[in-house]
Formats: sequence, structure tokens, C-alpha cells
Amino acid sequence: MATASRSLATSLEFVHPTAGRCTVDAGLLAIRWRDGIDADAQRKALQEAGVEPVESAKGQTAPLAPVNQTAGLTWARGKPEALAKLEAMASVEWVAPALRPGDASARASADPTPPEGACFTVHPGRFYLRESLAQSAAAAALRAAGVSIDSAGPQRLRGYATLRIDAASFSAGRSTVHAAAVLAKALGVSAAGSGDIRYETIPLLSPAAHAGGALAMPSREAARRSDCRPPTGEHLPNDPMFAQQWGLQRVGAPRAWEIARGVPEVTVAVLDEGVELGHPDLLLHPQSWNASSDTPDGSPTGNHGTACAGIVAGRMDNAQGVSGMAGGARIMAIATSTWADADIAEGLYFAADQGARVVSMSFGVYASWNFWDFDIIRDALQYATDRGLLLVAASGNENGAVARFPGSDARTLCVGGSNRSDERKRIGDSSSEAWWGACYGPDLDVVAPCLEMPTTDRLAANGYAAGDYYDRFNGTSSATPLVAGLGALLFSMRPTLTAVKARRLIESTCDKISPSTYAYANVSGKPSGTWNSEVGYGRVNAERALLAACESRCGCESGECSGCGGCCGEGTPGVCRGPAPVPWLPHDRCMFFYEARTFGGGNGDGVLQRLRLRVTYQHCLRLIGRQQGPLLYTTTLLPGEEVRIFEYDRYRRTRAEASRVSVHASFRQTLSALSQSRRSTATNAYFDTLTDVRTHADTSVSAGGGLAGFFGAPSVKGEFGADTETTVASGGSVRTASEQFSQMAVTASQSLEAERSLSISTFEEQEHIGTTARTLKNHNDCYAVTYYVRRVMEAYEVSSRIESIEWRLADNQPWRSIDDLAGLNDALRKLLGQGLKDLLKDGRATRDARQITVPTDGTLYEAELAHCSSCEPVRMAEAEVRLEQLRLQARRACLETELLELEVQRRRALAQGSGAAVLEMGEWPLLGAPAPAALAGSEPSH
Repeated sequence: MATASRSLATSLEFVHPTAGRCTVDAGLLAIRWRDGIDADAQRKALQEAGVEPVESAKGQTAPLAPVNQTAGLTWARGKPEALAKLEAMASVEWVAPALRPGDASARASADPTPPEGACFTVHPGRFYLRESLAQSAAAAALRAAGVSIDSAGPQRLRGYATLRIDAASFSAGRSTVHAAAVLAKALGVSAAGSGDIRYETIPLLSPAAHAGGALAMPSREAARRSDCRPPTGEHLPNDPMFAQQWGLQRVGAPRAWEIARGVPEVTVAVLDEGVELGHPDLLLHPQSWNASSDTPDGSPTGNHGTACAGIVAGRMDNAQGVSGMAGGARIMAIATSTWADADIAEGLYFAADQGARVVSMSFGVYASWNFWDFDIIRDALQYATDRGLLLVAASGNENGAVARFPGSDARTLCVGGSNRSDERKRIGDSSSEAWWGACYGPDLDVVAPCLEMPTTDRLAANGYAAGDYYDRFNGTSSATPLVAGLGALLFSMRPTLTAVKARRLIESTCDKISPSTYAYANVSGKPSGTWNSEVGYGRVNAERALLAACESRCGCESGECSGCGGCCGEGTPGVCRGPAPVPWLPHDRCMFFYEARTFGGGNGDGVLQRLRLRVTYQHCLRLIGRQQGPLLYTTTLLPGEEVRIFEYDRYRRTRAEASRVSVHASFRQTLSALSQSRRSTATNAYFDTLTDVRTHADTSVSAGGGLAGFFGAPSVKGEFGADTETTVASGGSVRTASEQFSQMAVTASQSLEAERSLSISTFEEQEHIGTTARTLKNHNDCYAVTYYVRRVMEAYEVSSRIESIEWRLADNQPWRSIDDLAGLNDALRKLLGQGLKDLLKDGRATRDARQITVPTDGTLYEAELAHCSSCEPVRMAEAEVRLEQLRLQARRACLETELLELEVQRRRALAQGSGAAVLEMGEWPLLGAPAPAALAGSEPSH
């Protein structure tokens, strides 16, 4: 390892996928310690090597990100020769020099510029290769690069294989940077920027969003109430530090706990610097993970994660320490020792696969800070989103109008900070921590209290404070777990709640704090109510969020009827339930097309002129999703207005029923026609072929040197001409074939869209007889509705690979495999070898960066409610009064039903005694008449 790191230290530059061209700073080192090396041993090793740990800048007016120092990673400064001393130590796993971006334009102009510059390093021992390339890569190419596929370890990044540098390669002076460059050249891909090769980027600055500065389980009945009535009191835990937890009291947690307090079936993943697994005030999930070492151990690598965990789910009513927002929920500890981008992605995958419902991420970076490869994390965010996780992330503490990533990603709930005055925490405010401010801007969603937050700490004085608790945790790091805990309360009360609905509930029930300071307004792209760039939708309100969840689904998950709106219908008996629906096939199924091309042997003697190479390519169109297509029709309907529209399908109107085929069949036919005409010299060949295909819609299309994709197999009619292609070097590589196929696929899609065009209008003409008709009506009293009708498109990813390579010397001889060279002289063997080299110059497989969209026969109708009312204020007031009357009637029905239940209970209690019990019903308003005599005056039966 030492040789490899020293070799990297002497490299002039390195091209990073995100940061661009970088130079090596051999005086700034990232040191990864082996597991079990304590702080004293680390300090001794640093002293022996003559290096000193890097510290945060002194005297700063705002708390910029601290240096990324954890229990397993140390950034240190020293002379370049210190690198060899450190690598020789048994306590050191690896050492890597820092990388400094050389292109300042790579930075985002709105990002705060951190101290020490935007430095980082890459893991010197492993990197990641796209799985399709790893599967097709020849073993010789891997050996030449000095790497091997780690098939025994976990899959750290979905869709990528982990490659590890061989021990022999390190002794030869290779690290990740060198091995990736060699492998990329062998595979014909780019080592940076293409997405085929990914690195594990480790930042100098810690992404943790802690601002720094001066440094018994509830019962199931208590955890999830069976009714959703507004609480009449507050639940005050007996935990001694609760009186100091002003943040929980500010967001209405004590009243919310009268509704729900969290259940252990709901797990919140804290993706951070690990969690104190033995803390008595935390309930831990049995599964934990360290994403840096790939071990099932989420123990602390720093102080930050344990503090976040206590705010989420510190045990409630155990007479110890603090109370968490969701004191009955469990914490899943996911640790990183290096804050590498790959660690964050792996942590998200782990949380999604192990059953977490919420992920709390009290960290983030700017594009100009640590140069994480954001695409790695975006893939993991999408994976977690697809599996229904609520993702909560911090906005940052730089007082800027831009949020850190991943808080800036639309898939996360971005959390800013508020102070005791219910204003955005900003520099120079009236708080006790006036030196820092919470970030805000267009990506901000909500705010929560973010300073002087009591919480759990590492045990035995290993954390922020001398005890097991810390009373001044701050930053948007402290606001984020509070909101994550609120999400856990929602899932505890309503287990079937979706993450999207939970997010909307949190956003739409916020308190509009300081309305005289912040102008809230309806903003495009903010669907949960009025919004402001400094405080988002407002400060979260736990009680209102839980009550809104109750109203939207009145406790029906528990199977109990609580009398709050009439939603409690009886469940369907098991014998009456239908079978489970047939599951959808996964989207990774391909629509295959096969193409064969022949190449001549070149100029020369008669044998060379007769030599032919036939290459069969497999093109895969993999469905990756569906998306909105072009806008076909739009209209706005005023309250009470209706319109009848007609959908006209040109394809079915102009084609006989016997000649109609599906969209996919038409697409295959068009693509096959394009492939055939590509080799024709006639300018009208395409039109003639396409006309023939359309005329004989149910007949097969000859492959004739082109695609046989209509059949889904590489069968070919007819013979290949020797002049169909020029040479292997000019037209044989898989990248060339893939690019040409993609161009034809785009053209086929455009042709298909024109042929199967749809028109939607309000005109009922003769040609529209028999078309699809639909009536749209706006039933709202005061709001206009705009309808958008769009075509539904399917999006496909294109990949190509070489299926087979064959050769022959004469037209009347059979084709032979490229591996079958028996009987050939040296000249022919050399010629075939050169042809094979030219053919495989871009590898055996490739993936096109473009997406192909194919039109479908489906249309999507979307309705958008106007933000502003079209009624005069008096009519709006009347509507609100009527709505309130309906609510009061429903509430009255609830109370009368409960009163009837109490009377029945009283009668049963009296019936168990010696005297007779008479049920005095009286006249009930909802019945409209006296109770039946059978109930009003009957004697109890024994």
C-alpha cells in the first residue's frame, strides 16, 4: 500500500468525475485507521510520523463546516516523507494525499467558500465499475489493471461492481487512480464523467450540519391511541431533562403525545457518525452497519450521530435523561468513518433494505465543498424513495440562500432552523448563538427549533460533554431529527401511510410563524400551502400533523370505530376477498433487437478478398419508466362549468381492423425498415420500405443485413452482400453500431408518433363519430380547474453488445466462429487478429447516454386547482360557515354515539346487580323521535 500511495503523491494531476482536473497536495494526508485503534494510539502514531491533525479555522464569524475528523479517519498536515512512515505502521489501513480542484469554475457560485479550499481524496484501495461492463470485461483486462471483482463482499452501490486493488498491484505502484485509468482504456470507456467508473470520494470538511460553538418503554395503548379526538391535555414525561427541551414543547409535542408516542415497529435510520449502541436512553434496531468498513457495527465514529438519535427517539417516561420526539420508535444506527459519498449511498441502500420507514440525514455538502459524486447518492435516494422511505435532510448552517445537498434534492424533506422567537435562525439574531444562521432558499420545506437542544451523548465522557447527555446540541443537525421523529409518529399512528402523504401532512400543518416578518404565498412547485423562502411552509406542529392524519383516515388501520367521521366500515371477510393481483414484471426486462453486419477482408490477393467477417450485435431497449409526452389539449373550467371533449385516434380510423398492430409491433417494424434502408443507396429506399411494411402489417420483415428485431431473435432471410459495410475499423465497433441503432430508434419513434397521432377537441364532427368522448365538469363552488391532456410515453435505455463473431473464406462455405482458426496460415490468422482488435476497440458492450421515448396509445388527464378563489369574499365566508356546520353535525353525532355506548354500559352494570335497570333514552335529535319501547322500558334479561 505504501508504494501505491507514494506513487499517487507524485502524480501530477487526476481528473475527478465531479471536480474535474485536480492536483495532488502531498502535504495534506487522509489517514484511515484500522478498527480498534484508540485515540491515544492514533496520537502517538501521528507524533512518530511528524504530522499534526488539521483543525478548523480560528476566529471565524460564522461556523463553517468543521474538518472531517472521526474515530476512524484523521486529516493531518506534514512533510511529504511522512506518508511513507504512516503506511509502514500496523495501525494504519491506508494513507492518501489530498486532491485540490484546479478548475474554479466547477464551483457553484452561490455556495459558501470553506476554509482550507475544496480538498478531498479518493479511496486508494477500491473503486466501482458498472455491472454490465464488469460482466463483459475480460479477465485479462482486469489482471492488466491490477484489480479483481469483490464478489464476496456486499454490493455497496446498486448497478456497480466493487473492484479492489490487488496487493501485488500496490507493490508495483498502482492505486485506484492508476488502476481505473488502465482499466478504462482497456474497456474503451472514460475514467471520469461517463458514469461507467465511480470513485469513493472522501471530503476534508465534515458534511455534518452541527453548528458547533461553545461546547421505560410506553405501552402499546399509550403509543397508539384508538381515537383521534383533539387532546384535552398534555402528556408530560417524567424524564428529568424534559423541562429544558423547549423545542419539543414549541412544536406541540406534549399534546401530540396524547395521540401517539411511537411504536417499536417503526424504525428511523440515523445515517451519521454511528450511535452509542449501549445507551440506556435509546432503543436500537437489531441491525446496524458501518458503511466504511462493511461490518454490522453502527458504533460511534464521532459524537454527532448519538446526539441526533436522542432527538429522534430518546426513551420516554423511563425517568432518565431526555424524551425523544418519537420515544417509542427504534433507531437504526448507520455509521460512516470517512463521510465518503459511497458510504452515504450504501447507508441509504441498507436503510431501505432493512425496513426503516424514515432516514434522518443531519449533513450535507455544496458542490464547491467536497466534490462528492452526487449521482452516486441520487441513485440511492431514488432507491429509497421507490421503497417508500421518508427522507429528511438538513439545509445547512452558513446563513446562505441555498441548501446543502442532499437537502436540496427534491426527494428529501429539507429542514431549516428556527429560534426561540419563532424566526429563522440567522446571524445577529437575539438568540444565545448569534454567530450562525440556518440556510434557506428555494429548496427549503420546513423549519424546526435548532439551538440549545438537550439530547443523548456518548457514554463515559467520550462525547460532547462529560456525562451521558448534552444540553446544547444545535444547528440544522438538531432540527432534522426532530422532523424525522415527527414522521415516525405519523407512521406509528397510521402504519399504511405513504411517505408522500406523510411529507404532505408535515408540510401542510406547519405554523405560519412571524407572519409580519415573512410573506407567505402560493408558489408554483410548492403544493402543500403557502410558502416563504426563509421558513418554507413554516415551523412544524406535531399536534396538527397527527390530527390531520386522523381526519384523513380515522383510525381504521386498527380495526376500531372511534366515532370521528364515519370512516369505520366493517372489513371484508376473508372468504370474500379476491386473490392477490398478479405482480408486475420488473422494468429491467429488455426488448431485444439483433443486427448482423458483414465486413470484407480488404484489398490483396484472392484469399483476402474472399475473407468475410460477420458480426451479430444485440441491442437492448430496457424500459426504465413512463413519462408525460406532448400536450394534446388544455382548457380551464370555471366553477360549475362543464365541457365534452372527443379523442380522435388517426391510426385506428385509417387502418383496417385486420391490419392493426400494437404500438410495440409498429415500432419494431419501423426500426427494421430503417435498418434495411440504411445500406441502400437509393434516396427513396426508406419510404418504399416503410410503405411496404405498413401495407403488409402482419407479415415479417426480411433482415437482409439489418435488424431481425421484429422476431426477437437473430434469424436472417437472404444473404449478406460483401459491400454492405466498408471495413471493421470504420463500422464494426459496438459503439458505432449502438450509435447508429439509437439514431434509428429515435427516427422510428418520431415516425410512429406521427403515424399514430391523437387529436382532442370539443368539436363533434362527422369524423369523430365512434371516438372516445368524455365529459369534464368543475364541481367546485369557488375555484377554477385547469385540465391538461398529455400523451403517455415510455422511456427506454439503450445498450448494445457483440453477440457473436464469425468468418468464412467463400460464399459457399459455412460460417465459423472466430475462435475456430484450424487450417489457417499465419497471414490469415494475423488478419483475423487485427480485425478482432479493431472490432473490440470499444469493448464488447456499451450503453448509450440518450434515452429513447416511444409513444403509447394512452393519454393522461391532469387537473390543477386554481390557487386563488373566483368567489367574492361573502360567498367564501358562506362556504366556510357551511363546512363548519357539517363538522359540528359530525361531531355531535360522535358525542351522541359515545353517550349511547355509556348508557348501554351503565345498563349492563346495573343488570349484574339485584335491581332492575331501565334505560332512559329520551328523545334523541338524530333519531327525530323517542327511542323504541323495546329499548326505553324493557326489563333486563338474565
